[in-house]
Amino acid sequence: MSSIPAHLILGFLGVGKSTAIMDLMQRRPEGERWAVLVNEFGEVGVDGALMESGGVAVREVPGGCMCCVAGLPMRVALNELIRREKPDRLLIEPTGLGHPSQVIETLTGSGYQGVLHLASVLCLVDPRRLAEERVLSNVHFQDQAAVADVLVANKTDLCSDADRARFHEWAAGFEPPKALVTETDHGRLELDWLSRAHSDRKAGDPHAHEHH
Repeated sequence: MSSIPAHLILGFLGVGKSTAIMDLMQRRPEGERWAVLVNEFGEVGVDGALMESGGVAVREVPGGCMCCVAGLPMRVALNELIRREKPDRLLIEPTGLGHPSQVIETLTGSGYQGVLHLASVLCLVDPRRLAEERVLSNVHFQDQAAVADVLVANKTDLCSDADRARFHEWAAGFEPPKALVTETDHGRLELDWLSRAHSDRKAGDPHAHEHH
């Protein structure tokens, strides 16, 4: 089995990750089998009809925040998902309050060399929230955006021109620059966004994780 591309789909709760993952699943290439690893406290609710249509497998990580259990519970769930489903592509949705760096550390560890590789990391952002200082100063928000290869402004149909301009100005401030900064609405993610190159982008201290 060739190395499986694994993607993180990041973003705060309510930004539209559930809709985005469902949309991606429905538009996956014919004949490909995809798998989704979610946190049981995450926001992704997977449509039963989509499951029944075949080609999609979903596994929850038990025990709370995936980022804090990115050790054994995540590895057990991930190993079982890979062994049973042999997916062509893997999507991982950590909780909206967690720190993705520990999940990335697990995926890029020696235990998964030759089995999977970390592909593009996507982060969805509601541009309207960038006007809120408490969002901009939130360490979890900062870290999710920092590790992302692709920044996606979602819900742009509800945004003003000023909201969108603020998003692009904010997104342009990252070093190294993002592989892609783009806009969408209703959570629609283009398949080719998944093919953007992944770079090792550093976030803050992953051990500063707080529970709420």
